[in-house]
Amino acid sequence: MVAVLHRQGPPTQAEFHAVIEARSDRWYSACLKITRNRDLAEDAVQDALLSAWNKRHQFDRTARLDTWIHRIAVNAALQLLRKAKPGVFEALERDVEGPEPTPEQLRADEELGRDLARALRQLSEIERVCFVLKHLEQWRLSEIADEIGSNTGTVKQAIFRAVRKLRVRMAALQREAL
Repeated sequence: MVAVLHRQGPPTQAEFHAVIEARSDRWYSACLKITRNRDLAEDAVQDALLSAWNKRHQFDRTARLDTWIHRIAVNAALQLLRKAKPGVFEALERDVEGPEPTPEQLRADEELGRDLARALRQLSEIERVCFVLKHLEQWRLSEIADEIGSNTGTVKQAIFRAVRKLRVRMAALQREAL
């Protein structure tokens, strides 16, 4: 059900259920990376699903349903973040895909995830949001600028600062591990 749907008309309830079962973890993970708050991430996914269902007649069947909902979820997370401005953030969870990793890979992934979460906490909100949307969600600069109500120059600067800070922080964490 992740493929492009070739039927005419809005997605059916069965199509929604299938894509939710297959992709809801990815939507939650993306929202968690943006909000750094489990409750806000859950709310964003729930808001996105309600919005997608209510606007299902607007779905363009040349696109993938899961991608369409993913975009709505990311937008919902950004909207909730704007409203809530949470003060306490939780560590990021890691995405799980592919074949079973070895115990060594699991430990390394968990350590990298903790290190990245700590490094992301050092960024300003605009740097973190721009970095996540660009490098983790693969948005275009113009899309990010439109979403945050800014221009591409500001987005580029925020991403540049974020990458520079993350390089320094991650290098420091790597030296600490040695």
